[in-house]
Amino acid sequence: MDTTVENNPLISIYLSLDASDSRRLTKWLDSPAHNQREDVRALHAYLTGGKDRLNRTPALSKMRIWKQLFPQEPFNDARLRQTFHWALKATEGFLAYVNWQNDEFSQHLALIEELRQRDIPGFSTKKLKKAINNQLQIPLRNEKYFRNEYLLELEREEHRNLYDPQTVPRLQEISNTLDLTYFIEKLKVAGNTIFQQRVKKTSYDLRLVDVVLDQVSQLDLTKYPVLSIHYYGYRGLTENDENGRIIGLLRTTVGQHSDMLSRSDLRYFILMAINLCISNANKGLDLFIREAFEWYKLGLETESMIQNNLLTRETYLNVVLNALKLQEYDWVRSFMDSYSDKLESSIRENTERFARARLSYKLQDYTTAMQLLILVDFKHHVYNLVAKTLLLKIYFELGEMDALDSQLDSMTTYIRRKELSDLHQKTFKNILRYVRQLSRIPPTHQKATLLKLRQQVEATTPLIEKEWLLQQIDGKLKR
Repeated sequence: MDTTVENNPLISIYLSLDASDSRRLTKWLDSPAHNQREDVRALHAYLTGGKDRLNRTPALSKMRIWKQLFPQEPFNDARLRQTFHWALKATEGFLAYVNWQNDEFSQHLALIEELRQRDIPGFSTKKLKKAINNQLQIPLRNEKYFRNEYLLELEREEHRNLYDPQTVPRLQEISNTLDLTYFIEKLKVAGNTIFQQRVKKTSYDLRLVDVVLDQVSQLDLTKYPVLSIHYYGYRGLTENDENGRIIGLLRTTVGQHSDMLSRSDLRYFILMAINLCISNANKGLDLFIREAFEWYKLGLETESMIQNNLLTRETYLNVVLNALKLQEYDWVRSFMDSYSDKLESSIRENTERFARARLSYKLQDYTTAMQLLILVDFKHHVYNLVAKTLLLKIYFELGEMDALDSQLDSMTTYIRRKELSDLHQKTFKNILRYVRQLSRIPPTHQKATLLKLRQQVEATTPLIEKEWLLQQIDGKLKR
């Protein structure tokens, strides 16, 4: 028999409640309409009555809880489990109500249906008109909007049949909203499925997608912006887009109609597009570097890349790296000035230093870059090695051979001592090996050695800074 209730689902729910939730749940349990058991109210009072009580194992022992609820009675495990059962039922009802209360449309529709079933025509018609008007004011035009529109059209038809059967039925409107709902949801699910197939290497059976694509292609997509976004998004994931036409259409449509998307959908499309851009840029399609830059800007402008008022270190550095490739140096400065405070405080200083060091390196201000890099000390081993690699490049380009050798030895020791994945070990060991070889090529037979080294670098995977290595080799060959 378990001696504590730590693993009871009721405890998980209580851990998710904030102070406001707890107060509302107290009122809910105090109402006879939702709970008529005193032991449930007593359990609630105990679970919410002490600071951090839910996080301390002794406070969650069955015996201690029993003594609080039934101080004069001998312990009865079955009765305590019954109390938890009824408390969970009442709390589930509260959570369902909270969710329903936040969905104004569902409230209106439920009320309209109930009024119609009670045959109160005047009031139900008034509420129906109000629901229709409210629906028109909603800016979002995603699949949930059209699903609600479809349900509203069905209710209008029920009203027509019951109270005004001589009027023309709105069957076309019902059909149109059903189609739009299905088209958007099908393309959304299909797009997510394609993405999962690539990430998880799993195969799925996507039925009717070709039919939906054919039907959507025949529509005037300017009338259905959100549908067009899902349409271009799916095509971007599945078609060869070397000229960037599809992803350009997607960006234009998302930029013009971002207010019609939910925040999560907007974030999804922006991150998906950036990943497509990176994938295509890695294939040598340079126009996608600029395209990714535009998507990053859109993500920042719409704040969809910022969650809980924070920007992740990975996103921050990717934005900087992408802009530096395009020599958007003034923009990078402005970005760092505006968004560095969006980084978590624990990583902010090191991340900004590293980003500013990258900018200084690109501007060939090696002194500033080195001063910043020497101060960078990430707790994350891979980011630390990336920063050390940038310092390695600077020493090489300046011809500081003693400092270069010292850095090579230091990084070799660092890789040996730190816990790194096999992939990261290979990645950084390869760059160290080739920089060491490149720095020690003797004058005799230099061209043949460089050409052989170039072939090895091109064929090596994984290898960080491959493009830089090839540039250095080519520079020596020209000289």
